[in-house]
Amino acid sequence: MSILIKGGRLLLSETDGHRWATGNVRIEGSRIVDIGPDVEPHSDDTVVDAAGKIVAPGLVDTHVHLREPGREDE
Repeated sequence: MSILIKGGRLLLSETDGHRWATGNVRIEGSRIVDIGPDVEPHSDDTVVDAAGKIVAPGLVDTHVHLREPGREDE
């Protein structure tokens, strides 16, 4: 199974720093296998439109309740 996240905003690492770019991310299984503005969909890809959204692999939702249930007050 492969997924192509298409048209998202990507923060790309470069030798002189980072830059924002619009591009695509291909995921096969649980791994990112291709990333960049020229990545095109394969015929069997599930395509997700991410236009106008930031694509941040591995980002964790900081609004979590790690102490629930039972210790919400600490």
